[in-house]
Amino acid sequence: MTIRVSKPAFNLREKLSELDFDRVPYEKMPVGSIIQVVDHKANNSPTTNSSSYSDVAGTFFDIYPKFSTSKIFVSWDFGTEHQGVLNGLAFRVRRKIDDGSGTLLKTQDQFSYPTQSGWGAGAGGVNITFIDTPNSAGKLTYYLQWHVELSGTVYINYNDGNNALNGIAAQGMEIRQ
Repeated sequence: MTIRVSKPAFNLREKLSELDFDRVPYEKMPVGSIIQVVDHKANNSPTTNSSSYSDVAGTFFDIYPKFSTSKIFVSWDFGTEHQGVLNGLAFRVRRKIDDGSGTLLKTQDQFSYPTQSGWGAGAGGVNITFIDTPNSAGKLTYYLQWHVELSGTVYINYNDGNNALNGIAAQGMEIRQ
């Protein structure tokens, strides 16, 4: 006895049209995919001469992860100058979940100099990055804190006026895990 099996014709183009996706659903994205990017810019000129950590105005930004298992890559870029005596400058990366209390994620290695005085001897360009595993799909707020050694004053985007628009640049990327 012979058994014959037949399948109906399969039209790949028709099946793809039935999906009706203008993009791949987030749930189908493979591990390591960038799910979203948040771009933040600020044109303020924060200053500090404090030896205690304080928030850096213009560095705050929010990201709302699609998945609680995602990693979040954050970065900040800006220029600095200082006036007065300065031995060093330190930064910290912090995060809040759903407007809760801040959590310390990283203390940036301190930018150190031999004792400098006067203008223009600051850290120059600063780039700070961190990869976070917040285990939350709530609102995540990332920001920086800073402090100085000795009595110098540090400026971000000093006297930029309208010439250096968006002098503080920050990014957050959600990475699927």
